[in-house]
Amino acid sequence: MILPFLVAALSVSAVPCAEGDWILKTGDAALFQFGVHASPKGLEATWDRPQDFDFDKESFTNVTGPVIRRTAIKVQPVGDDLELTFDDPRPGATPDIFRLHCLADGHVSAMYQGVGFEPFLLDRAVPGKDILGPWTAKRAYQQKVEYSTNAEMSAIFKADQDDRRQPNIDWSVVGPADEKRKARTQELLDAGALHSGDDFYHAAFLFQHGDKPNDYLMAHLLALIAAARGKAKAVWIASATLDRYLQSIGKPQLLGTQYSIPRGGPATQEPYDRTLVSDALRQALRVPPLAEQEKRREALSDQAKAPVAPPSKP
Repeated sequence: MILPFLVAALSVSAVPCAEGDWILKTGDAALFQFGVHASPKGLEATWDRPQDFDFDKESFTNVTGPVIRRTAIKVQPVGDDLELTFDDPRPGATPDIFRLHCLADGHVSAMYQGVGFEPFLLDRAVPGKDILGPWTAKRAYQQKVEYSTNAEMSAIFKADQDDRRQPNIDWSVVGPADEKRKARTQELLDAGALHSGDDFYHAAFLFQHGDKPNDYLMAHLLALIAAARGKAKAVWIASATLDRYLQSIGKPQLLGTQYSIPRGGPATQEPYDRTLVSDALRQALRVPPLAEQEKRREALSDQAKAPVAPPSKP
């Protein structure tokens, strides 16, 4: 299930643009509505929501009515955001605090403070059309996420791939370039600048082209994030980087994605534990079955044994 996420965009002035009614849509149903309106006392805010629901950071479940309304006990600007504080009437409960952030595309994000999940993406409510409920208690509700892709990360990935498409790769040049690209990718990760499945897929390739076990382990983790964010092709690199990591620490690979050709010898996948994972699981992980792997290994061995043609005479 997919969690609502803030679509990266240029921010604009927080208070004026946040005025109005904003709704959290989950497919064909709506879960929340925030109202922000001016009054003689200043800005006032309301939060319409189901009476009961569970939220596991991925989806809303056990959603039941009726719709209840809470009125903000505090509305204040915080930087470029508008912070709304709602009292929670339950005994011993702490207030619910949201920060509304205006996006240049006309949406507003609502960050629930003090929890570890991504902001909700809100649409401006259409009067008479966008109504909360009805809900089915046994249904899970989630909002489709559209993550923005980092243009710099895409350019770094393209440079990485272009270097490897050259007919004669000069590793004395490509190796240092790989290190610089990997370092910059780490900076983007540390800055929280990568969001989309494509971003993490591209970053996984950069770390896969490292030369240390932790590079391969990082690549594996990045590929898992990419797959979780909708990049189906990342499943294969998640598999390959797991095998590469295991072999780099002296353990046998499990899926069979790694081949090497020792000098003077046939191609090999060793060390390789072929017993733990079935071909059915390999298929789910975008890895060929054992029989196809053996055919490829033999083909690589044949290529390695083929004589090199002498240079043509002028």
